[in-house]
Amino acid sequence: MGAEQYPTVRRRVLGANLRRLREDKSLLLEDAAGALSCHPAKVSRIESGRSGIRPLDLKALLDLYAVADSAARDGWLALAREGRRQRWWRDLADRLPQDFLDLIGLEAEVASCRGFQPSIIPGLFQTEEYATAVIQGGTVGPVDEQCRTRVRVRLDRQRVLTRGEPAPLQAFMVIGEAALRQEIGGHRVLREQLGHLIEIAQLSNVTVQVLPFSAGAYPGGPTPFSIYGFPPPSGMEVVSLENITSHAYLERAQDTAHYSKVFADLRGIALSPLESEAFIAARADQLAHQ
Repeated sequence: MGAEQYPTVRRRVLGANLRRLREDKSLLLEDAAGALSCHPAKVSRIESGRSGIRPLDLKALLDLYAVADSAARDGWLALAREGRRQRWWRDLADRLPQDFLDLIGLEAEVASCRGFQPSIIPGLFQTEEYATAVIQGGTVGPVDEQCRTRVRVRLDRQRVLTRGEPAPLQAFMVIGEAALRQEIGGHRVLREQLGHLIEIAQLSNVTVQVLPFSAGAYPGGPTPFSIYGFPPPSGMEVVSLENITSHAYLERAQDTAHYSKVFADLRGIALSPLESEAFIAARADQLAHQ
């Protein structure tokens, strides 16, 4: 029942792309079901992400869809495999919403992330004090256990930037100038956060660009989003949209293509990485003298 109610993002991405392969070959659900000797409803559940797929069945579908390249087949099989090693967030499953667990799982498994955050520093780059201030949402008083748990998870997520195996996450982030000016946590906390952001941007796998107010209107609107790319050869992507209480995930090719274009346009009007570093440093210096 749990798998039906909460299909993982990885499984939904796999299913959506299997559907794309089938449709590219102008095949019906019944054709795929025939290759698996099952009812078409089973194929429908696989394509919607409500059911996983056994490696043997996946190989049969790849044969049907004429995916012959061995590297490509390995990529599909790797995506279909549910990780058997214990994940560090498993013991928090009863304290975190499912969509957030999906986000953590995505960051642990994908090769790249292209993101836009207009008003706060992205979670992957946050310091502990800044993250605490964000999660507390301006409330005063002692930090409760729930807040401490969420901060710990946010900091643990940042391991993907410096992990050894698989290769570190390739992160490309466009950050709105508002994130550099909103004094979340106060002068000192924001100043230290900006210094940390400059340090993070020195990593070879991290690119940070600032979208200044002077850029004017920009494509896509103010909604934060991230585009996660699975490692080759699958080339599969999923878009994560943030709102106040949860994340929504989009796997359709037209959605990922749309947000890829929006992100490319944002990068085109944002400051270059070097200009962005100078801009962030100037803002940190301004805070130091206030």
